[in-house]
Amino acid sequence: MWIIHFQDRANLAPMITLRALGKPQYLFRPSQILRRLLQEISPRTAAGDVRLPWGLRISLDQGDTVSEAIRHQGMYDLVTTEVLWRLTSRGEHTVDVGANIGYVTSLFAVRTGPTGQVFAFEPHPKTYLVLQRNATRWSAQPGCGRITSVQAALSDSDGTAVLDTLEGRDSNASHARISSGGPGVQVQALQFDSHFAAKNVFGVVKVDAEGHEAAIFAGMAKHLRFGWIRDIVYEENEGYPAASHKVLESAGYAVFAFQEQLSGPRMLAATGNPRVKRPYDIAPSYLATRDPDRARHLLSRKGWQSLQGR
Repeated sequence: MWIIHFQDRANLAPMITLRALGKPQYLFRPSQILRRLLQEISPRTAAGDVRLPWGLRISLDQGDTVSEAIRHQGMYDLVTTEVLWRLTSRGEHTVDVGANIGYVTSLFAVRTGPTGQVFAFEPHPKTYLVLQRNATRWSAQPGCGRITSVQAALSDSDGTAVLDTLEGRDSNASHARISSGGPGVQVQALQFDSHFAAKNVFGVVKVDAEGHEAAIFAGMAKHLRFGWIRDIVYEENEGYPAASHKVLESAGYAVFAFQEQLSGPRMLAATGNPRVKRPYDIAPSYLATRDPDRARHLLSRKGWQSLQGR
């Protein structure tokens, strides 16, 4: 294996291997290889902006895990990105729960087009400011769906909640989580069912809430029961069957897992894969869908459509 050495400003010698650069996010976007190599030989600077594969520029949150991944790779969590890209259709209403700086929000805005609608929820006060800045920029772009950003956490009831920002323990804002007590900041909590009008139909809802997923699904019980949400793509740290899986299956959704392959994401039955392995340190995402035949069809094609932005 070839190894390329670079000397950084701390006189250390980080290594980039061809194996590392052999990931789909590099192979299918060769220009990203050059950008990645230049980042290694250039002094570390402020996060700044990055152009995403679908053309929008995103402002980053310096030092946070999600932003750092986007800065290095030009995207975040390839498998989940590809699944969301293929499932989302033009003109749909979509929801990004735990939007962070708006990476998935931007994907939804492009895929739903000018007749689509994107709702983005993010409770972290600092992160929300970056999300709001990004959403304002994208809303002004021709061809993007309408974006409504909300500074709130979704949960099983309306009111307030304590967001543990892990102050002094973890500098990653994306690791903040709703807690049952202890230190943190008070944030607004909203129930999905009460926030959205009855019979408001959604194509895709993405949920990434650091362990609060089951409570969020409890708060959308009516939408789940009547099938007003077609697809839910969500992160789950626990193996199958976790509480989140059980809530969705009891509401009539079929749950699937995914495996990353060079040729594209492979759709798997969640029941036979209690702990889906990922090639990097990101919790696995699952798909809960009311239309498994549609999902199988859309995800059966080889390749990485999201990296091509089309």
